[in-house]
Amino acid sequence: MAHTRVVIPMVQVERKKGNFRGHIMLFTLDITSVILFACILTIATPTPAFAYVDPSVMTYTIQAVAGVAVALSAVLGIAFRRSRKYILKVFHMEEKQDIEPPVSRIEASEKASVDAEFKAVLDSKTKRTANKEDDYRPRWTQRVLPAFSVALFMVFTYMIVAPFELISGNEESLVFGLTSTWRIFVLPAVLATIVLTGVISVFRGRFFNAVLMLVFGFALASYVQVLVLNGTLPSSDGGTVNWTQYASWACGTTAIWVVIVVLPLIFSHRSKILAWRIATGVSLALVLVQAVGVGSLFVNHIPGTTTSNETPQYTLTEKGLFTVSPKKNVVIFVLDMYDETMDLRPAVEKNPELLHEMTGFTWFHNTSAVITPTRDAIPSMLTGYQPQHDDTYGTLNQNRFAQGTYLPDFKNAGYHVGVYSEGVSPNEEYVYNNAYNASKEANSLEEGNSSLNSLGTLRAMYKTALFRDLPWVFKPFFWFYTDDINAAMVHQENGATNAADSVPYSTNDPLFARKLRDRGLTATDDASTGSVRFIHLMGPHYPYTMDENEQRVGSSTREQQAVGSMNIVSDYIRELKRLGLYEKTTIVITSDHGYFASSEPLSLLKTAATPILLVKPAQTAEQAAQPLKESDQPVSNADVFPTALASEGLSPTYQGVGTNALALNDYNRVRYFDALSKDTQGVEHGVVEYKIVGDAADISNWEPTGWVFHYPEGVWRQDGLTY
Repeated sequence: MAHTRVVIPMVQVERKKGNFRGHIMLFTLDITSVILFACILTIATPTPAFAYVDPSVMTYTIQAVAGVAVALSAVLGIAFRRSRKYILKVFHMEEKQDIEPPVSRIEASEKASVDAEFKAVLDSKTKRTANKEDDYRPRWTQRVLPAFSVALFMVFTYMIVAPFELISGNEESLVFGLTSTWRIFVLPAVLATIVLTGVISVFRGRFFNAVLMLVFGFALASYVQVLVLNGTLPSSDGGTVNWTQYASWACGTTAIWVVIVVLPLIFSHRSKILAWRIATGVSLALVLVQAVGVGSLFVNHIPGTTTSNETPQYTLTEKGLFTVSPKKNVVIFVLDMYDETMDLRPAVEKNPELLHEMTGFTWFHNTSAVITPTRDAIPSMLTGYQPQHDDTYGTLNQNRFAQGTYLPDFKNAGYHVGVYSEGVSPNEEYVYNNAYNASKEANSLEEGNSSLNSLGTLRAMYKTALFRDLPWVFKPFFWFYTDDINAAMVHQENGATNAADSVPYSTNDPLFARKLRDRGLTATDDASTGSVRFIHLMGPHYPYTMDENEQRVGSSTREQQAVGSMNIVSDYIRELKRLGLYEKTTIVITSDHGYFASSEPLSLLKTAATPILLVKPAQTAEQAAQPLKESDQPVSNADVFPTALASEGLSPTYQGVGTNALALNDYNRVRYFDALSKDTQGVEHGVVEYKIVGDAADISNWEPTGWVFHYPEGVWRQDGLTY
């Protein structure tokens, strides 16, 4: 009689315990896995070995390493599990093993009915599997986890990671650093996560799936944008950006965005449950990866650690900005990028009354600078130091501030020195030891006495976050300037909690003009000898947002802004005259470097950069009333402090490359100028050295020495550049 075998459902049995060798191998495997995992965590954790790496770049590196660590951990986990199963199998240790299921025999005549029964069962099972996802209607408690994960990913990327990296990576340019601002971002991020989670999870069925996948895709595209699609973002130095040059790149990256955003939604139509699980897992994993990067930003701020920057954090405040001494005064105005040839001469020709208040002044027409850009020009003016060919990135700042003595020369002579500029770090010992308006950041941020404008900071940093994380087609709408961020970060109005000695100074010409009009100058300086005020204003530097009447406008011109900034200086002079202090005040009006431009890497300048220089020494009333004089002596803005010291009867301990311009009589004077070279996208390639003999306004008198300070290597090299 024929029989048929019928399979009975599988059962599992446990094998007996293995031997001693097997246990030893398992123990060894477990220990190895722990050690390898610890090594992976060590790799993913930031260490001080990443010194001198830009913080924003470093976080990307750390995130990449952390991502690799997470993926490697998953791979190793699978490998260890399989290795463990193999050991268990070889040594016949405890393991749940499938054994061949038992069978039963049936009569051949019953085969047809049994087959039909099995077919019905299989068809039913297949139908249930096919309709499982279509019929799946998760409860709110089941929807909330994927909704929360995706919402957290989105919010964390835009409202925590982006602002933290932007602030930390630009602390030298911003009036407040990460340690002062990070707390204000936490509560909005928490609230945004809760709200977004609620919005996503309130949808049901297909709507929930669509919203969840689209939000996840958008957050993922934003993450990819920052890591690989931003390329070289234009510098926020105030320059005008030609967005059309990014058109092709914008189109290509937009296509990538569409794919990343839409792909999860398409995939979810094949398997909603799997798509939700993937979205949840990827979101939480990338939050963890970014959290590692964010954590690295705080490493240098942890006191008492080997990696911490234990130098006190200082801020240059407005203390003394609108006060002078009734005894002696030195006032130095630095109008950024104000050019003799491009700005001042045309403005005076058009409006001869522009310099009406500058009686007793000497206007020098043949002026050069030391170096560009501003971040190097201001320190050079404050120290008189010309970069040497053996200087490197690591030694330039160290050498110039070690050599410089102008500020301590004035301080030691009994002057209160106020430095009001964003072009020099207040954390340089040379600055905070001599500038009496240098204040420890912690002191200005005590609870109830903070000058930090939380709402303004949030608005400014969220705008920069959108600029950074959104695709290129949207970046022009969220373009920002560093000065706008600084202005937004600071409470600008008077009040008990916003005294001048706690308000960080920010370069904001219309605001300075308004405060000067409202407050005027006050002769309350209690210094034993007098006061020194080094005031850095925007001048005709782009962006052009101030008119000739010193008012902030939506759009202006370089010409209007140049006139407006000179009018601010005239307002200040009128205040000195009102106080009867004009005669006994040394006044210098200059620029950090004049106008310069280059379009190709390490290309030579086509036009000369000629900063302005006007000087009035402390003098008698009769001398101070004399009409403006003009001079063609070859001077430099390196002469500013030596001239000011000489006017006050002092001599610099370190002369540097500067001299007393008012006593100069040398038409063959040789000057050197180190000009920044950058391309149309704002990428800086190096500094080209020129030798100037004769009229600085004539580019033919500019001879390239052949020396180039290459930024990638941070060293000088003789390249032999010639016209």
